[in-house]
Amino acid sequence: MNANPSTGDPRVVIQASSADTLTLNVNGEVQEIRNQLGELKTLLHNLKVQNIQYADKIYNIEHIDEANFGIVTSNRVFNAVLTRELIELLRDRPKVTRFLGSISKEDKANWECNRTHLREALGLVEESLVWIIGWEVRRLFSIGNDREKGMEIKIGEYILHCFNLARLALQLTNSLLLSKLWDIKKTGRDLSIAHPSVRLFFHTARPLTLTELTAVFRALIEIFRDHDLEFPIQEMTKENLPAFLDPGSPFGEACARIGKLENFDQQNERYDLADCHSAEIALAAILRHFSFFTSYQLVSMKKVEYEEIRNTKARYIKDFSILEKKESKSLQRILKYDENASLTYALFFARERTVVNLFPFFLDFNTLTNEQDFQIYAYECREGGSGLRFLSLKSENTDAIYYRGVQAGQREIATEEQKNEEQKSVRLDLVIKQFEDAMNTLLDTDERFEAAGAAPSVNYNF
Repeated sequence: MNANPSTGDPRVVIQASSADTLTLNVNGEVQEIRNQLGELKTLLHNLKVQNIQYADKIYNIEHIDEANFGIVTSNRVFNAVLTRELIELLRDRPKVTRFLGSISKEDKANWECNRTHLREALGLVEESLVWIIGWEVRRLFSIGNDREKGMEIKIGEYILHCFNLARLALQLTNSLLLSKLWDIKKTGRDLSIAHPSVRLFFHTARPLTLTELTAVFRALIEIFRDHDLEFPIQEMTKENLPAFLDPGSPFGEACARIGKLENFDQQNERYDLADCHSAEIALAAILRHFSFFTSYQLVSMKKVEYEEIRNTKARYIKDFSILEKKESKSLQRILKYDENASLTYALFFARERTVVNLFPFFLDFNTLTNEQDFQIYAYECREGGSGLRFLSLKSENTDAIYYRGVQAGQREIATEEQKNEEQKSVRLDLVIKQFEDAMNTLLDTDERFEAAGAAPSVNYNF
């Protein structure tokens, strides 16, 4: 084992690890130290070495801490930590119980290190999460499993997608809370909601950072607590609040860790594999605390038609899709006939009688443009004083929806194409007007969006 040819520094390789010791090879000389991060850092400091190798993995010692040290000294690389954590969350589900029961005794302690077990577990996790989260988890798993890309490219893509998944989890949860508050305040309830973080959510001209999204989440939780309001989903209770609000809780530390890593990226630093481990550990902790992602579905209400025929009781025809990955199906299209009215163009976060409308913070863009299939958009930020910017989860690109100010009234339509364009404009204006109403209701303001081109854009960047 020779010195590092590029630097001339000693090459330090972890050959084996146990609960008590690390066996190292330093330029061909084998030595043992206690399996403690402090001892490893001291050794490398004395050798004036920055990097350490384990199998084909290379780490910068400055990026290793107590949280990721156990992964550094194991044969786990990508996906394993997140998968194990989520399988533990799902362990009472029949499929997961059978999976865990089928693992041999010798593999049980570290089954996630076995590729066969890991692959099966990945599928179980993906199909058990609400589609909007499961879709992004699948993308993360795909990056981790890609053997064609070089390690440096893979590290960059993997950690950025960890950020994206954490961001989506916080955006979705914040939207659930905001939607519920909006509905409550519309009933006339006197609520003080003008928290700086909530104002930032509605007025930012750039996507919020993970640290800022966490601050929005905590502000909303405090509003529910202080006003003794019922949370939009059953899994959020008063007993759970300390776990979300305490910066020193596992959830608080995970949010702080992944927020710090994201900021590290903004400083144009280079990530290494230890940073990937840290991001994955933090993401796993966040998703485990949002356990309700495993028991709800996403429902896109494409169209609701009112039907009343002479001498017949009126009814509603509801055309909606359930978004899920189950037995290789990603979309279930359903028609339902009943006497109950429903909101059109809604995107519901639903389970049995618990239903939260996410529109306009999350929406199915294709229902508004009369396209087939679905395309989920997540609100990112303002686009001047005339529009909103959304992230398309399918394409991973951003797209702006501008207010056109289509006036109510009657007009002559010459062609079917003209009719479709007119309807599209009206529906897209609904996104802006609904956002405007939510903002003004919650913040006690009276701000209006202007039709694109009608006036100079306003730069909201608080």
